[in-house]
Amino acid sequence: MKIFLDTSFFVSFLRGEGRAKEIYEKIRSEELYTSLNVVEETTYILMKLKASELTGIEGHYDVIKELKKNENVYKECLTLSKEFFRVMLNRKIEILPATISWSDVLDMMEKYHLLPNDALIAAICKHHGIGKIATFDEDFKRVDFLDVIEIEDK
Repeated sequence: MKIFLDTSFFVSFLRGEGRAKEIYEKIRSEELYTSLNVVEETTYILMKLKASELTGIEGHYDVIKELKKNENVYKECLTLSKEFFRVMLNRKIEILPATISWSDVLDMMEKYHLLPNDALIAAICKHHGIGKIATFDEDFKRVDFLDVIEIEDK
């Protein structure tokens, strides 16, 4: 079974959140996919969160400004980014290129009321015949050809 891994899943998993770990255990033997735009978005979020932890700065633009100017902070964030990439390689997660027509993305936006990045993900899934997604983004529940993987309440 093909399963797409979204940014919210990666961020939660890499930050050690239990629900993401439970989902991963449930799907680890399946065919796992993500896309280049998800890798970029996840990397950006992880770098921003790490920079905030290291500096104590919380404002989005202030954190980004500090990340750009503070070489030590940037190096630590880059190390985290490389670790994220190694995790994907070690777990054999295939990275799909975002080679979808923009008209397909606009169609997804219109049909499912998605923001552009989520619409791109939906279009990529549809194009590659992926019917399941590991995500904590509720918006994907509106996409009728995607089943959001969930964990059972205990």
